[in-house]
Amino acid sequence: MRCNFYLRNPNPKKKGRTAIYLTATYRGERCILYPGESIDKDDWDNKKFKPKPIAGNNALIGRLNRFEQLVRDTHDDLQKNIKGIVPAKMLQKEVVEKTCPTAFEIVEVKPILITDFFQTLIDDSKSGARRSSDDLNLNPNSIKPYKSALNHFVKFQEGHNCRYCLKDINQKLVKAFTNYLNEKLAVNTSAKYLTVFKLLISYANEKKLIDFQQASEVKVIVRREKSDNIYLNEQEIEALMAITEFPTPLYEVVRDYFVIACNTGLRFQDVSILRLAHINDGFLEIDPGKNLRIIKSVTKVIVPVLPMFKEILSKYPNGFPKCPPNQVFNRYIKEIAEKVPSLQKEFLKKITRAHKVEIEAYQKFQKVSAHTARRSFCTNMYLKGVPIITIMAMSGHKTQENFMKYIKADNRKHAEILDNLIKQEAKLKAEIEKKSGESKG
Repeated sequence: MRCNFYLRNPNPKKKGRTAIYLTATYRGERCILYPGESIDKDDWDNKKFKPKPIAGNNALIGRLNRFEQLVRDTHDDLQKNIKGIVPAKMLQKEVVEKTCPTAFEIVEVKPILITDFFQTLIDDSKSGARRSSDDLNLNPNSIKPYKSALNHFVKFQEGHNCRYCLKDINQKLVKAFTNYLNEKLAVNTSAKYLTVFKLLISYANEKKLIDFQQASEVKVIVRREKSDNIYLNEQEIEALMAITEFPTPLYEVVRDYFVIACNTGLRFQDVSILRLAHINDGFLEIDPGKNLRIIKSVTKVIVPVLPMFKEILSKYPNGFPKCPPNQVFNRYIKEIAEKVPSLQKEFLKKITRAHKVEIEAYQKFQKVSAHTARRSFCTNMYLKGVPIITIMAMSGHKTQENFMKYIKADNRKHAEILDNLIKQEAKLKAEIEKKSGESKG
């Protein structure tokens, strides 16, 4: 049996006293009891889950220790007379009979299905009841994988002919769900849904629906592999700009928005709401606090208006045309990209699925999408030698680790960068030596 004490209202922003409760967890059962004690939050040790060992807490610590021992002894007495596991309700009833019924409160914990709590996670994320670490409403695109993760868990349960509850979460269940996803999906797709499942466990722990010890003992291992994705180099982007014949005017609009994204690094949801008001003195300024839609970045982004972007701007003096939905956009940009000869070449994509490495062959244009533009901006700026911190300031990336996932330069490109740096250094050294020789002469 694991016994732990917790605060009823642990929110550090709310000062003052709060009730203490005990959780007794054993063999899948969880019993919650209130011993009728309270404490000032400043006197509570949040790491050890007990009152701080200060003079004013000595008597309280003694009472809590005696209460915990009472619960343990009661469980042991019941276990002697019962075959199997002692039900939590029975333990609660026996503890009540041994103490003053008004001295503590009993909370009946009904089993909560994991699928039901998945839906709670989704609903709370949409409504704003659950927010980001910055206390902001979550981006709808960030919530989309939650529903897919739920659907996969439902199918996982069906295969086991079982309906799991939150109290059933343990390492065995996590491993079984991990194996299910890895057998069905690519490594990175599996990682996306395992991350959601890890988040679900954390949220259940935050809402005190599972025991802290239970949550801390479960390890969700998320493994990813480097994605083989394409980017368009500057010559290919110029080739897109050179296209003048389109099936309908909307195709040209899609091409223009794509090239703008290649020149700014904007995400599709940001570039699709672009307005002339965002252009100021030769710079594009995107301020999340002033946009009508929720965008992923919370940092103000300022990017210079590059020549291709200026050329597109001149076409729309009265404002940008309406951008089609992402699905339509991706279909059209593939058809446009097919007209570029260098994008008609074969592209091999390595992917791990069902513990096997597979090589899938595509035409390069088939892998062009709205997000390719953002990847192209980051990679082309990187290859030009623009400092990473400068590119991140324009792309809105918060960490270098996430930024580097967008760099799709192959080993030859990196070798060329090093070769150019060595040549530049040698050239500079030769010029210095030449000037030095002239001055001596």
